[in-house]
Amino acid sequence: MSELVEVLRYREVLWNLVRRNLKVRYKNSVLGFAWSLLNPLLQIGVWWFLFKVILPGRGEANFMAILVTGFLPWLFFSQTILDSTACVSQEMAIIKKAYFPRTVLPISVLLSNLIHLGFAFIVLLVLFAIWRVDVNAHYLLVIPATVLLALFAYGLSAMLAAWSAFYADVKFIVSNLLGVWFFLVPVLYPLYVALGADRPAGNWLETLIHHALPVIKQLYMLDPVTVAIVAYRSALLHGGANPVVHSESPWLADQYPLWPYVVGAAVISVAVAIIGQMIYQRKADLFAEQG
Repeated sequence: MSELVEVLRYREVLWNLVRRNLKVRYKNSVLGFAWSLLNPLLQIGVWWFLFKVILPGRGEANFMAILVTGFLPWLFFSQTILDSTACVSQEMAIIKKAYFPRTVLPISVLLSNLIHLGFAFIVLLVLFAIWRVDVNAHYLLVIPATVLLALFAYGLSAMLAAWSAFYADVKFIVSNLLGVWFFLVPVLYPLYVALGADRPAGNWLETLIHHALPVIKQLYMLDPVTVAIVAYRSALLHGGANPVVHSESPWLADQYPLWPYVVGAAVISVAVAIIGQMIYQRKADLFAEQG
């Protein structure tokens, strides 16, 4: 708590770091900050070409809306995690020369990416206007979903920022793990596809997976990233209803009610944020000895 009070006292340092992060990301680029809008558009364009031109007829009628609403929270989360692995080493010169609460560093990374998420959300609203997706009050549910994801992202970021100051391998490991994580969470597919999937028993490995699937699916639904993506789709596409509901598997909504998993993911996010902050503070005094 005292560390957060210190951050408030040094809020000018925090704000300067956030502004610097926003400027440096697109330094010397012709379009500058416009890339924060163009990057998600370009990625969405690639998916549109893949699923509507190369693989026509795949997915639902609003498949592109499903893709976009899953991609935005993932983009925020993954970029925050990646940026955190370099936030300490990049500021090593300042760390050695001046005092400021070291927690400012991962918080500045988080705030910078929250601002980018805000601009990307503008892109989403423009696309929804083009696709004539209904805009309603349930959109406000995006706010608690973003808070949940931000807490989880901050906890992991603080841990990784602390460890990467001592071990250069961290950023390479994180980059590869995020590549795997991207395909595990429901970004490219609706949630019912993962929850409805089953693997028939065959050899010993398939039998083991078959018996473990119920537990795996429960853990899958407690992942804060998965819950945030599901909450975004619930708020933006389903009017606050459970997005698991689907004509092919209506029973999934009863088996996987949304709110218990939201509460569970929120508890996990808060716990990770606290643990991450504790690890970061324990390592922060040693940062100046590195580099």
